Amino acid sequence: MKRQQILVDQERMYALTRDEDGQLYLEVVSGGFAMGNIVIPLSAAEVALYESQGKSYLDGLSLEVCKRPASYASRRLGSQ
Repeated sequence: MKRQQILVDQERMYALTRDEDGQLYLEVVSGGFAMGNIVIPLSAAEVALYESQGKSYLDGLSLEVCKRPASYASRRLGSQ
């Protein structure tokens, strides 16, 4: 399913995208020597936090995903 870019932060290397059904995804570039793309669907709670806190919430979440990718492994869509 195609996703539309909603927000791109090149400095922090993440994007917020939305699929055709309205599901929001956080796409984070992660890694050192071997860079990869981690894509996770945002939960309803995360969407609510994004709506109330704005981009600063995504900044923190993207950093958390980079630092602890194993914590998000069960939600990860795979390499995109």
